[in-house]
Formats: sequence, C-alpha cells, structure tokens
Amino acid sequence: MRRQVRSGAALVALVLAALALAPPGAAVAAGSYTVTVDGGGAAFLYKICLKTTTTVNTYPAGGGDRVCSGKKGSTDGSFDLTAEYTDGDTVWMDVEMLVDLSGHSRTKDDVDITGSHSCTLKGALYAGKFKCENAINKKSFEAPSIEPYQVAVDDPNAPVVQLLTLMAWCVSGAAVLGLLLTGMTLASQLRRGALEERTEYTKQLAFVMGACLLATTAGPIVQALGFSQ
Repeated sequence: MRRQVRSGAALVALVLAALALAPPGAAVAAGSYTVTVDGGGAAFLYKICLKTTTTVNTYPAGGGDRVCSGKKGSTDGSFDLTAEYTDGDTVWMDVEMLVDLSGHSRTKDDVDITGSHSCTLKGALYAGKFKCENAINKKSFEAPSIEPYQVAVDDPNAPVVQLLTLMAWCVSGAAVLGLLLTGMTLASQLRRGALEERTEYTKQLAFVMGACLLATTAGPIVQALGFSQ
C-alpha cells in the first residue's frame, strides 16, 4: 500500500513539474487565419505578407514571423495566404510595391486587418490602393516628392557653376575664333582685289558680333525674364 502511495505521489510530482516547465500558452493550440487577396486590378508587381501575434511571438523576425506571397502581378488574380492564429490575435499585412527592375520598392508595413478575410490590391504604379473588408483598413501609395534643386551660385566649386563657367569660356573662345576667321578671310579677299565680296564678309562680321553680344548678355536677359527664379 505504501509503495502505491509513493508511486502515485511521484506521478503527481512529474505532472506538476511538466506543467511548470511548459511555456505559457502551450495549452492553447494555434489555429489558422486565411486571407484571400485579389490583385487582378494591380498594374504593377507587388509582394504581400501576412502575420499574426502568434507568428510574431513564435518565430524570429526578418521573414520567419510572416507568410509571404512572393512576387505577384495582375495575372496572378486571387490567392490565399494562411498563417498560424490563436484566438485574440492581432492580424497584420505588409504590402510591398516593386517600382522598378533594380529591386527598389515602396512598402506599407503593419497594416492592421484583424477581422478581415478578404483584401484587394489595385491601381497603377505609385497610385496603388490596398483595401480589406473593413473600410478602415485602407492604404494608398503615393509618388515620391522631389525637392527643388537649389543652385549655389556663390559657390565656384558647385557643379552647375563650373558647367556654366566652362560654357562661358567656350562661347568666348568661339566668338574670338569667329572674329579672327572672318577678319582673316576679309583681309585675304581685299588683298586679292575681290572687292565685290566685301559686302558678304561685312555681313558675316555683323552676324559674329551680334552672336558675341547675345552670348555676353545671356545672363542678364534670362534674369530679366524671370527664368532664374
């Protein structure tokens, strides 16, 4: 009799020890959560991932904590994503829009879709919309804003200033070369006695001088028209 009592006590002790060592929540079996995604109206490539409180707490971050679709497009139509789920979990989706072939993307992470089992992804590049059954769970992609480029005109080492300086030198060199060539040609014709061509070269000389004047006053003209603001 004593031996049976001791055996029963030992068994109870083993059961209590096993319960004490069991991780919290182990007694609650995880189910599954399925979301149907319709991407037939998305005119771009995308990747979408599903995660729950259970997957985030159970698996390591960096990919293991979520279930992803891989690269998808409009031709893939509708598909299902299923992740482990325990009653009371929060459910999220990460939506990634692939904007070019180099791997650049725009993402909307941690979109709370708890309670939704059907989502749609549609629209064009940079204007895509992600929406689930619940109207609150709606996200839109927007094109990146481009800040206006400010030219540091007071900095001689600025690339734009260096380019303008080089162009100014090229214009000055072309003007000097044009005047020299026109003058040399005119002098040569006069030396040969071809006075009938004097008017033609005088016109050329006037054109070259007009071009020099226009190139010299380019900066003030552009500033006066307001294009440099």
